[in-house]
Amino acid sequence: MSPNAPSPTAADDPWIARLKGKNRVVFHSHLASDGIALRWAQTYLDTQKSAYGLTDADSSVVVGLNGRAIGLLFNDAIWGKYPIGETLQMPGSLNANVALVAQLVSRGVMILACNNSLRAAGQRFLPEAQRGDAALRTAFSDEARANLLPGVEVVPAMIVTLQQAQDRGCRYIYGGG
Repeated sequence: MSPNAPSPTAADDPWIARLKGKNRVVFHSHLASDGIALRWAQTYLDTQKSAYGLTDADSSVVVGLNGRAIGLLFNDAIWGKYPIGETLQMPGSLNANVALVAQLVSRGVMILACNNSLRAAGQRFLPEAQRGDAALRTAFSDEARANLLPGVEVVPAMIVTLQQAQDRGCRYIYGGG
């Protein structure tokens, strides 16, 4: 942590207290980009281990997704019910990133989804003809939140989360298109 970085306080989001690794990085994307932000987190940890002999605990890794990229964090039930894959240009009714997210969470990676993006998700992921209906958009947002992959945490606003991460010594890496 940089000497000027604020220490976590009770007002901070819960994930901040888990930033304990010497090496700290946040992979961020607002675009799905075939899940590159998730894959880079995996590559980072794998390389730290294979090339440098470090353990997963030596690093604090955060993946922060907002915008369309939050669709990568929805379970297969939502992918099968709505055109998530089509919207993300990742054809299919199953989320190909389910196992990767589970693996990353088990390795201590903090997977964060933006609440603002969840609230706006109906505008992005509902079928085009339904996007104008406020009640349907709200229902979709609630359903999407209830169907996030296990281990995904919701933060109020990714833009603030990125600032918090950088204030606490995380290097920023953009994993978008």
